[in-house]
Amino acid sequence: MVNDAAAWLDYAERDLSVAKHLYESFRPMPIEIICYHCQQAGEKAIKAIILVEGVTDEAPKTHDLSFLLTQLDKKLEIDERYFDYAEALTPYGVAVRYPSEPGLEERHAQAALQYAGAILEWARQKRLEALKLF
Repeated sequence: MVNDAAAWLDYAERDLSVAKHLYESFRPMPIEIICYHCQQAGEKAIKAIILVEGVTDEAPKTHDLSFLLTQLDKKLEIDERYFDYAEALTPYGVAVRYPSEPGLEERHAQAALQYAGAILEWARQKRLEALKLF
């Protein structure tokens, strides 16, 4: 597993790019796949922050974004909205992998894109702040 924050951010950006592309270009819209990639983008971005902040030497092996944020809250003051975003995105990492799972609507994809984008932007800022320390 890669334990480089830059690599995690790169993967997060790729996941979000794929989600945006699917949202804008594919019809019928694959909402469950968009939401899945948004969850993955959020997860990888938070793992990047964990590495940037030196919480652990390797990214935790979990898909639970809320759990990942609690690993950070000992080191950082985290705006409550990120916990809300994490709670909304986490189920998309597993539940949408199965065809019988929830009936998602376009509004779910829109929200997932917004939440993943906000988490990714926060991760980019944290990485830039860390780079300025050197």
